[in-house]
Amino acid sequence: MEVYIFTLFVIYVFGFIELTENVSFRQRNWLEMVIYITIVIQVGLRWETGTDWEPYLNNFQNVDSYDSVLLYALNGFEIGYGTFVFLIKKVFDSYSFFLLLNALIFYWGIFRMAKKYSPYFFITLLFFYATNLGMVGSNRQLLAIIICLWSLEYVFYRKPLKFFATVGFAFLFHTTALLFGIYYFLNRNFKTVTVVSVLIISIIIGLTSWPIFLFTEISGSLGDIAASKTAFYLEGGKDVWSSQSLSVLGLIKRLLLLAIFTYNYPFLTTRLNYYKVLYNGYIFGMVIYFIFANSLLILVNRGSLYFNLMESLLISCQFLVFYKNWDRKFVFLILLLISTVFLFQSISAYPELFDPYKGLFYNVDLKREMF
Repeated sequence: MEVYIFTLFVIYVFGFIELTENVSFRQRNWLEMVIYITIVIQVGLRWETGTDWEPYLNNFQNVDSYDSVLLYALNGFEIGYGTFVFLIKKVFDSYSFFLLLNALIFYWGIFRMAKKYSPYFFITLLFFYATNLGMVGSNRQLLAIIICLWSLEYVFYRKPLKFFATVGFAFLFHTTALLFGIYYFLNRNFKTVTVVSVLIISIIIGLTSWPIFLFTEISGSLGDIAASKTAFYLEGGKDVWSSQSLSVLGLIKRLLLLAIFTYNYPFLTTRLNYYKVLYNGYIFGMVIYFIFANSLLILVNRGSLYFNLMESLLISCQFLVFYKNWDRKFVFLILLLISTVFLFQSISAYPELFDPYKGLFYNVDLKREMF
């Protein structure tokens, strides 16, 4: 875990500088570049580290022609991702180069998001890194997420054709990207009573058998590929996630943050014109969480990721509430401690795939037990 803890600490130090010092634009760019290179090297040059290592490695090795791309598309590897793999392999034929390029693209998109929609860049990055480390290795979905995040600006400028076209392109990399389409309808204010009512209804639905029934029916209507993915989630996926129930820590975190985000909503919406979209996206993620957490936790892990991303941005926004420098310092220290806890929780489903970290030039002789 030393690699991840060190990275988290470096982000914290840079964030502390951002909070307390009058950093110039040039100095800020240098700090951002240092941490960008650090994370990209860590994620891009990993080996046998991260989720779904074998399936994605085998996919890259076996894609020798475009016919094989189409064959994989019939078995769940979306055509957009397959085409991307095919083109990179034709030119470089190196899975390590492919992972490095993936990391360059993904974290470029994350950094772009944090700079556009966060008043404190490194605060967002700190919490994002800690809470999403466990998603490293989900190649297809991470690419889809970056494409979806690009489309977010079309929500603010009310350009539906560009928005849905971009989400449609992301769908070619991971089918769950369709969920991001809801964001176009979230650029509005909802009454608190409406939000609370929707969440209560979600909790009630989550306690019934309706979630599995609806998930099966909707997926079946989308075709054979979606149906095969449903079978995986309901059968193969539950073997891994059956022991993972509604996390008490995760529930407390969500409810506490919901209370804070809601309490500061009137003030922050007057300061940040995008706050209501981030807030509403987070609420929709909680709806998914409450509906499926007791039946399809793997769907919560995958489907709600497009909405949980807003959590890191919203946390950064809360620091605008504090006028005293000392208050910001103290809260940021608390956030570091909380982030460290969630760093461990993020990889708790597959700890053996992340700890210890193995890369091309680090822990080279390490043998993963599952390989």
